[in-house]
Amino acid sequence: MNITQLNALVKIISSNPTDAKALIKLASVDVLKALGDGKYSILLNNKTLTAQSQKQLTEGSRYWTQVSQTKNETPQLSSLIKIPLVLKNLQNTPLQYNIRELQTLLNSPKPENIVKIQLLEQLSNASSKEEFTNTSNLLLSLQNQTMTIPFNYNGLFCILQYKKRYNNKSKKTFIDFYAALELLGPISGLISLEDSHIGIELNVGYEKTKQFLKANMDSLGYDLVITTTTNIEPIFESNPNAILDICI
Repeated sequence: MNITQLNALVKIISSNPTDAKALIKLASVDVLKALGDGKYSILLNNKTLTAQSQKQLTEGSRYWTQVSQTKNETPQLSSLIKIPLVLKNLQNTPLQYNIRELQTLLNSPKPENIVKIQLLEQLSNASSKEEFTNTSNLLLSLQNQTMTIPFNYNGLFCILQYKKRYNNKSKKTFIDFYAALELLGPISGLISLEDSHIGIELNVGYEKTKQFLKANMDSLGYDLVITTTTNIEPIFESNPNAILDICI
């Protein structure tokens, strides 16, 4: 099994951004300071404001959330899911694919080799500590058999990760994948192949995301199961102290 099945998923998660934004109504907020009584100073759409949350939040962290507000009342944050550090840490990496480039990459015979060559070239020409660190982290992910691909769609920064594996006992081939998306939230899943039959399982953080993906699933042509859960983690997150362990 190759990874062209991921390409089909990329088409769905990157399609109809206006519809996704209108249906799911997700926002990304940075928690600047806890003010007490469940109130927080947050950064939303480059504006600093005070918001209320029933869930305890961590200063300096970023969250996906749904925001509601009635006239003259403090905005309410709900359905909060912490955004992983990998999304924040790679935000300014020069290597960011657009959707067309990403699809071309996933259609290539050996995308890992293509990305490795690009990263090594970028590492050798790094002009800042941040660029060197970001590139090193992407190489470290690749060394750990996980492809981490930064990409941009509709002006929003996103991350796609995948890892291929084979189960000798069941004789099945699997692709684990993870995506962090501004408009859809976190998505993880599993693509499996058995006797030429392809199955796809998706885990999403929000019920509205599930509805959006279900409405666009017909074009996949595979058996698809979607589950809602808040326990979605990246496949790989680098440890800054492990950068020197990279083997080129």
